Order: sequence, then structure tokens, then C-alpha cells
Amino acid sequence: MKRFTAIVLGLSLIMCASCATSRTEDDSDREDVVETSSEESSIDETSEDSGEVSADFDPDFTFTTTDREGNTYDESIFADYELTMINFWEPWCPPCVGEMPDIETLYENYQDQGFNVIGVYSETEQEDEVDEVLESCGTTYPIVHYSEDFEQFLSGYVPTTIFVDRNGHVVEVNGESQFVGSREYAEWEEVVTSVIN
Repeated sequence: MKRFTAIVLGLSLIMCASCATSRTEDDSDREDVVETSSEESSIDETSEDSGEVSADFDPDFTFTTTDREGNTYDESIFADYELTMINFWEPWCPPCVGEMPDIETLYENYQDQGFNVIGVYSETEQEDEVDEVLESCGTTYPIVHYSEDFEQFLSGYVPTTIFVDRNGHVVEVNGESQFVGSREYAEWEEVVTSVIN
């Protein structure tokens, strides 16, 4: 009985720290997928000092998306930072919103050491709610729209977070390359410092 209770408690903790996302069989009908235009020009996020991307830059995945102002982002942004945290979240998800102030603090504390954060959401019909969340959390890191290019990282739950190094490789920390559920500041800081220090 104790083992059963422990299993139920463990599953409950995971569910409390994340929200399920709905998926349909036909991705074209998914409400959480945002189509982006490939006609927009890309922000040059390659190394500003040299103007070139390292010869080791060989990203595990490519993407093109826009932020809320229409600026285009792609995988070249990884080359400017030692580590980039990509946090998939939604404005209706309490655990997502709950961890955003800690992620903002992490961003502020480590950006001068080559750390970046990109927040990704899909609920473009909830822009007023997104505005409220970003304002209440004091979010200053880039927030971009979901693109199908990110589909391989969908876990069925938000928040889900991955880390990518400057060569575009998804980083594995303590055997995990995908972090499902929210974390507190100290937990995220441990991941970040284990890679950039």
C-alpha cells in the first residue's frame, strides 16, 4: 500500500508541476500551432564580434519563428550564447506562469556569462493574457511564437524546457535533455552553472 501511495504521490507532483496540452491527429487543425511566414528577414544573431558562426556550429534542429513584434528568430541565435534555455509555456498554465519570475531572475543573473532564454508559446488568440503574464512576471527575455519546427520537443505538457549550446546541440544534464514540469530557481541555476562554468 505504501508503494502504491508513493507512486500516486509522485505522479501527482509531476501533474501539479505541469499542464497537459491537447493534441489532435491532424496537426493542421491544432490550435497550438502557429504558422509563420518565411518571407520575413532573419535577425542576424551570429557572433557580433567576428560576424561569423563557428565552424563547429552544426545545430541539432533548425527553426524559424517571430517574436510578438514580428522580428524573426532562427537557430543562428544559439551561436551568440554559451547556453540557451528554450521554455515552452502557455498563459493558461499556472506552473508555467509560476516559474517565469525565477526564469527571469536566472536570465538577469547569468546573461553576462553567455546565458540566454527564449520563451515559446502557441496561444496567439490569448494575447491579452500573455501581456498580463509578461507584465506581472517582469519578463524581459525574448518571447516567440510556437512553430512546427519545435514539434519534436512537445512532451504533451507545459512547461517543457530544453537547453541548447552555442554549437546548436541540445544539452543533456544529469541524463535529461528535456525537462518536463516547472522548477524553482535553485534547480534551474544548477543546470545552467553545470554547463557554463
